[in-house]
Amino acid sequence: MSKKYIAFISYRHKLLDKSVAVKLHQAIEHYVIPRGLRKDGRKNLGKVFRDQDELPVSNNLTENIFEALDNSEYLIVICTPDTPESVWVANEITYFLEHHDRNHVLAVLAAGQPEESFPEQLTHIRTKDGELVQLIEPLAANIVADNPVQRRKLFNREKLRLFAG
Repeated sequence: MSKKYIAFISYRHKLLDKSVAVKLHQAIEHYVIPRGLRKDGRKNLGKVFRDQDELPVSNNLTENIFEALDNSEYLIVICTPDTPESVWVANEITYFLEHHDRNHVLAVLAAGQPEESFPEQLTHIRTKDGELVQLIEPLAANIVADNPVQRRKLFNREKLRLFAG
């Protein structure tokens, strides 16, 4: 069964995080796959789930989020120093990892250093009982910059690494 979404973007609803999520959403949905790299004749990567564009009005937000995660091939997490504090981002990562392969989780480092910006769910592999098995540092698209112009240049380069995933 094919997934409804190529990716689900998880992010804090803060200015930088949201702007990166919006830009990435648009970049993925508007990217045209080069002719020689197309699989099954697909010209585009596919549809992206980002809560503010895709969530229906509902009395059960959690159920809608979990359904979107179930129907997403990849989870993309926008990471800043504020990200580890987000209960929603943590829950989205945890749920996704319970139902998908860890190789289908991609990170975008938008601000800060990895050790302060990556949520524990991305850096700690645990057993079902919560016992730590391994510490890892995910390979992330890095768009950390001192100014918006530099961030835009890095984004244009790093988005291709995400698309390759």
